[in-house]
Amino acid sequence: MAQEAPQHYSGQMAVTYPKSNREKADLYINALHEIRVRLRSIDAILASPVPELVQAESCHLQLRLVCECFAVACLAAQGDFDSHKAFRDDYSPVAIFKALEACYPDFFPTPSIMQKTNEGWHFDGVGHGHSIARAEIESIWQKSGDHLHRASAKKYLKRTNASDPLAINRAKERFWNLIMDHMIILGGQKSRFHVHMDRATDAMECKFLNLDPEAGTATVEPYNLAL
Repeated sequence: MAQEAPQHYSGQMAVTYPKSNREKADLYINALHEIRVRLRSIDAILASPVPELVQAESCHLQLRLVCECFAVACLAAQGDFDSHKAFRDDYSPVAIFKALEACYPDFFPTPSIMQKTNEGWHFDGVGHGHSIARAEIESIWQKSGDHLHRASAKKYLKRTNASDPLAINRAKERFWNLIMDHMIILGGQKSRFHVHMDRATDAMECKFLNLDPEAGTATVEPYNLAL
């Protein structure tokens, strides 16, 4: 009996990029899930008995990764990985945001609390207030290297090793304020994705908003989580 020829693999899995709104939402929610896990870990780090310097460095690492996950989330919502090399290969929020802005000026999520009313749905456009902004994410990511790297003797000698837990907490809370209730435009620009995340229970309730520009109306479609 003939034996099947052995299969040879390059060691790299083929990457499938999201195309449908459902696929974009799945990847977006996956990134948000990692963000909230990392934000919670900051509380655990600050409450741990490790030295203050190690606490601060560990928190800055989590904030750096949160920024990168947030950039991936924004990219996931658009689902266009062909227009710009940064969409496929870059991890820098600065580069990804710049590339996204060139193609989709309104790519960044906006605070929004969604409530059912007698007339339909109401979106307040304010959210929880004091939400993280694009410029702050870029700044946190760019400055995180100074907290994490020992690049040269010159830089090392200039360090003070001073930590600022208030600044860490402030950044963490501003991330929470945005991701708890917000809306983001999906690729194609005719759909929105609204996310409500209960910080206390981790319960999430998300919805697609499908716009009909000609009629000036929108339909609301539930998104069933599958984390």
